[in-house]
Amino acid sequence: MNFKNLNNFSTSRVKALFGLHPKVLADLLFDVLPELEKRRQLRLAARVDRKRPVLAKDGRPREILPVHKFLMTLLYLRHNVSHAVVGALFNCSADASENAFHEVLPLLRDLLPSEKWEAEKKWRRTQPTWTPDKVEQVIIDSFETPIRRPSINARQKRVYSGKKKRHTLKTQVMTDQLGDILCVGALQPGPKADIKIYEEEPVPAPIAQKPRLGDKAYSSKDHPEIVTPQKKPKGRELNEEEKAKNKEISQERVYVEHAIRRLKGWRILRDEYRLATGLFAAVTSTVVGLIQLSRITL
Repeated sequence: MNFKNLNNFSTSRVKALFGLHPKVLADLLFDVLPELEKRRQLRLAARVDRKRPVLAKDGRPREILPVHKFLMTLLYLRHNVSHAVVGALFNCSADASENAFHEVLPLLRDLLPSEKWEAEKKWRRTQPTWTPDKVEQVIIDSFETPIRRPSINARQKRVYSGKKKRHTLKTQVMTDQLGDILCVGALQPGPKADIKIYEEEPVPAPIAQKPRLGDKAYSSKDHPEIVTPQKKPKGRELNEEEKAKNKEISQERVYVEHAIRRLKGWRILRDEYRLATGLFAAVTSTVVGLIQLSRITL
């Protein structure tokens, strides 16, 4: 496949391949490419065995340009295919694709804020049009990402999710009343209860005073601040008033499900995650940062 001239690609094709509108992709390239070159020169300058000065164009011509490294990383995040496939699309090896991914991912993580209030400050070229004051309520939920079966028995038990019937990692998501992602939590093992994750991950300060809404997994006498659907009492059914109230809560809570659907549009968070577990938080944050950029700049 020829990626030398993206201008020949239709908007739908660019979005299908890289998950971003062409305008957003172009804007991001202006930030990414200079920073990639800057970091490359810093790495070269830090080599103690290097004798000649670091120049923008030194050594033999590079077969893989910075723009290709960036596109390969987006392609991998979006489709979660093997590096052999990504490399073949760009006429390079699987090792080259993997090296590019590990070079670009930390850069994207640093450039793309995952918290909505930070993303607004960074990407609004003028005065931000959104502030945390516009949040009427915080809707909380979590999603699970499948991983390969660990080879160590103790780790298998730690990450085996009875709900999904396989080994997973869990991430907590907070959105506003319109489904815009406010922030995501840290890496958690799949079987950990949602309420336990909530207790370990406090609501960030900018939205800490907002009303909270969750599903039944967040029901707890210790946390009356979270509005949740009423569970069916033992020995009887819910009456019509209680059912109507639960339906009303579900209609408000569905927006967090739409947000999770946007996250899982990036298949690295939906399909089997094959990278090192230590990279999962960076991958999740990067995907959220890309979504924040898309929704803010379009």
